[in-house]
Amino acid sequence: MSNTSPDNVRVPAASAEQQLPASPASPERRLPPRRSPLRRVAGVLAAVLALFGLGTLAAVLLLSLQGQAVAPWLVAASLYALPLAFLLMAGLVIDGIRRRRRG
Repeated sequence: MSNTSPDNVRVPAASAEQQLPASPASPERRLPPRRSPLRRVAGVLAAVLALFGLGTLAAVLLLSLQGQAVAPWLVAASLYALPLAFLLMAGLVIDGIRRRRRG
């Protein structure tokens, strides 16, 4: 056994900047990818549709629990808005995965 402390035995490793020169293609220097305006609009539309669908569903449930007549457009809005928002969000997730795999 040696009486030398571990700090005296270890050789300090060179930092990452000293080992490899920084190239323009390195991840640290790369600019963030621009999001297309179409993706942003689709994301906002999906969020608005989801909130609208949840609101109409809550209104339908409250009106039916009170025994009042529910307008057909309110039922149709709750039946179509939520699945449409889900499909939009699923499309955005799939598009994001596809973009990441491409690089």
